[in-house]
Amino acid sequence: MRSIAIILILQINVFLLFGQNSGGYDKIGKYESGRAKVQLNGLYGIIDIDGNEIVAPKYEVIQTFKNNKARVSINKLWGMIDLNGKEIILIKYERIGIFIERKAKIHENGKVGIIDWDGKIIVATKYDKITAMDMGMSKVLSDGYWGIINRDGKEIVSPKYEKIKSFENNRAKVSLKGKWGVIDRNGKEIVKVN
Repeated sequence: MRSIAIILILQINVFLLFGQNSGGYDKIGKYESGRAKVQLNGLYGIIDIDGNEIVAPKYEVIQTFKNNKARVSINKLWGMIDLNGKEIILIKYERIGIFIERKAKIHENGKVGIIDWDGKIIVATKYDKITAMDMGMSKVLSDGYWGIINRDGKEIVSPKYEKIKSFENNRAKVSLKGKWGVIDRNGKEIVKVN
């Protein structure tokens, strides 16, 4: 009797370890990039073209693969996996924006940052807002003050202005305490605000 219990425990452990599904799925989606989304008990996984389970059903959402990667969600947090099920972007973000030039905004604990297509953090999630890139720069908001970062995530101007206008002729108007000044693309004040 004891040996039967041990064998049963080993079979359960093998099932859990390798994620085998011998009973079929509730749904099998269309194959794209040699993979199909499967659903079992309300959760999603992935199988390959031969029916091998690449990812056991554990995600609440698996979006369509684009460039061999797909956004996934567990407990309303988002990440990204590759075709082999490897987590490229950890599942910890409240939102992952649209990738533009291989970079996207990420939202975590009410703050915004930027991540690249391969999961590398470009800008830590420390800002309240990051605007769209304009001429290789984005405005960032932190504690009510605006600054500027470049496309590599380097802070060109730390958040210290109440307003920053768009760059024209490599100059941007900035304001602080009701006074206006002008900065160049390197963040140097050409016209001082005070």
